[in-house]
Amino acid sequence: MFKASLRSFLAHKGRLALSTLAVLLGVAFVSGTLVFSDTINAAFTSIAGSTAADVTVKPKQAFTPEIEDRALSGEVPTMPADVVAKVAAVPGVKAAHGQVGLQNLTVVDRDNKPAGPTNGAPTLGQNWYDDPQVHLAEGHAPLRAGELVIDQASARHRNIRVGDPLHVLTPTSSTPGTVVGIATFTSGNPGVTMVYLDTATAQQQLLGKPGQFTGVTVDTAPGTSHATVQQRIKAALGDGYSIATKEEQAQTAAQQISSFLSVVTLALLGFAGLAVLVGIFLILNTFSMLVAQRTRELGLLRALGAGRGQVTCSVLTEALLLGVIGSTLGLGAGIGLAAGLKALIGRLGVDLSGTALVVNPLTPAAAYAVGVLVTLVAAYLPARRAARISPMAALREAAAPAAGPLALRTALGAALLPAGGAALAGAAKYHATLVTGAGLLGVGIVTTLVALVVLGPALSRVVVYGLGAAYPRLFGAVGRMSRVNAVRNPRRTGATAGALMISLSLVGAVAVLAASLTTSVDRDVDSTFGADYVVTGNGQQPIGHEVTDRIRAIPGVQAVTRQRYAVAHLNGFQLVLAGVDVATVDQAVKPQYVAGSTADIAAGKVMVDETTARADGLKLGSPVELHFLNGAVGTLTVGAISKPPAGAGKDGGSWEVSLDTLGRFAPEAQDFTLYLNTAPGDRQKVQTALDAALAGYPQVSVQSQADYKKQITGQVDTILYLVYGLLALAIVIAVLGVVNTLALSVIERTREIGLLRAIGTSRRQIGQLIRLESVLIAVHGALLGLALGLAWGVTGQQVLTLYGITALTIPWTTIAAVLAGAALAGLLAAALPAVKAARTRVLAAIAAG
Repeated sequence: MFKASLRSFLAHKGRLALSTLAVLLGVAFVSGTLVFSDTINAAFTSIAGSTAADVTVKPKQAFTPEIEDRALSGEVPTMPADVVAKVAAVPGVKAAHGQVGLQNLTVVDRDNKPAGPTNGAPTLGQNWYDDPQVHLAEGHAPLRAGELVIDQASARHRNIRVGDPLHVLTPTSSTPGTVVGIATFTSGNPGVTMVYLDTATAQQQLLGKPGQFTGVTVDTAPGTSHATVQQRIKAALGDGYSIATKEEQAQTAAQQISSFLSVVTLALLGFAGLAVLVGIFLILNTFSMLVAQRTRELGLLRALGAGRGQVTCSVLTEALLLGVIGSTLGLGAGIGLAAGLKALIGRLGVDLSGTALVVNPLTPAAAYAVGVLVTLVAAYLPARRAARISPMAALREAAAPAAGPLALRTALGAALLPAGGAALAGAAKYHATLVTGAGLLGVGIVTTLVALVVLGPALSRVVVYGLGAAYPRLFGAVGRMSRVNAVRNPRRTGATAGALMISLSLVGAVAVLAASLTTSVDRDVDSTFGADYVVTGNGQQPIGHEVTDRIRAIPGVQAVTRQRYAVAHLNGFQLVLAGVDVATVDQAVKPQYVAGSTADIAAGKVMVDETTARADGLKLGSPVELHFLNGAVGTLTVGAISKPPAGAGKDGGSWEVSLDTLGRFAPEAQDFTLYLNTAPGDRQKVQTALDAALAGYPQVSVQSQADYKKQITGQVDTILYLVYGLLALAIVIAVLGVVNTLALSVIERTREIGLLRAIGTSRRQIGQLIRLESVLIAVHGALLGLALGLAWGVTGQQVLTLYGITALTIPWTTIAAVLAGAALAGLLAAALPAVKAARTRVLAAIAAG
């Protein structure tokens, strides 16, 4: 039986090619994601571990903030120079280096263009000291004010050489200098731009604090453990400092990297899982049709003594071979995909050349588990059907045994569909909390999806037949036959359309949510954005006081509303507290209050958003104890509650106090956003003056209200295109399913096609017959998917109403484009099967049995 299975597999390898491709694509996505994430994790963990000093001393912070929140306030914790001397005197310390470091500054070249790759990575400024991880490739170290060293990757990106001028811009200073050296890193560059200054200049220009350091790096003496030196330094300095060994720093970095990558990896694996799910439909259809075509062959095996179990194992053996081949090819393709992604981010400035691709044992195990198990699961039902073939089928022209009536399946689907609809309706109506709404939404999505998959065959008879109602009138007898053929096997049609339905349902849901978010943002900006211009720092940089003063001096600028931030903790939950100029904030951003007013904020109270107030049980007068990064603790009273901005989460950026209140707890916080209101009729003059005043500050961007809306919606569009790109894999596999179904259907109907040719049907008509059938199936799947996606999207928008997505928008243009694309995909999918059918030899086809 194994030999028979192997011969059968080799005989039908052409028919199984598209199923193999589906397995290959799904496995490649899974294995590529795992290899790439493991490689990134290993690379950054290695860099963090190798660049960390034996022991590092930092000013103590009350808590560890999220990386993306740390730079918002512009606060830089420092320590006095005598700490370096105290650490150097500790037994076991070979050398202690005072470190001056600042994140998110800007370095511009002679053309006033930022130096370094434009990959979103930060630009870091630091003092130069003897660091074994940094070497000079050219020139010498910065010894005095005006001398700079820049990293080699950034220098190459902007063609910077020794002797070229550079300008270092921070929120508080502007420092011109000349490049005197080019530095390289022994552990590779993760994409950041590094600029080095001498220590005195770094303290003055980067920190604005002469004699202060941001940390101390320690080289331990030979034979002394890092932990021992760590304990001695703790004893010498006392509380107020965070002291970590090399191993602890590497572990912390690995945890941070792993935490970030786990989210990305799970998201990518989710899309890979979707592709695998769609592939199941393709494989199921392939084996169902192969079993139907091999009825006599399998019947002959039964007549020769093969048992039902042996026939089942024979079909599953073919599936196993397909799964193993597809998984092997997919694993190789996945490793290639990871190598391509590694090269791509290398071109973006993230140097991972020192790290080889990491293929952990879990990766091939996952690849083969996914590919083989999915194929076996998809082939199981056709294998059982094959086992029911009678030995007498070998002696006559018999079809495969019927799959059974659809009544029970239809009844089950008809029961599940209203249950899923009820869950969606409940999510839309009862969403007082995100947990309740999201829970009901999840149940509704799964239930309605399963219901439509189960109902697929029954729906195909109704929907496909209805879609083809105009076919007879438009295409005559060919149209009538294609309409009938499309519903001849409802199970096959339902499964083929089901693959497209799953893919396009997510497209529809994402399109509705994205359109609703865009509309909500537009309305939110129109109703709350009262400023004529908004000024922000690029790359989450604070705005220096110098910039604020320049803008205030521009004629025609009536009001400048400053906004600053500080990171705080409330009951262990991290939030970003905004401080604003209360005298002009109503004019600049028009706060939408549910309760309280700006006067309450001016009186020293805090404004929270409505979503947070509900979640935490806060009301006017409620006390909130906030813990700040610098160790300050303040108890504030809720004085106002606002509507959440569109797209805001629980923190939402909507905890707000006056600048005076913020200054009590975060005195070093710097301006982060400026809102400008101009005098009537002076807009163009102000715009020209702004451009001139800020020409020397490329780290600052000025946007009008229209520009601001365009930026936000552009961010939504970027995410939308990324999601569509990831969904494209599942759609491609679904279209391959249509191709495979039609190709096997042509083989199955060889004799029928021969008879049609014999009675005068032309080759063009035969090709048209296949194409029209394909379009019906594709449009049927698209309609079901988009209908399902619309239901999910509308419900999702209702669930997210409390989070600012208050406007429901149905993107009819996108829906129409997807439908048209589905019809086009159907035509393309039918191209090869139609050619094959049209070239069928008449006599050979009639003789086929």
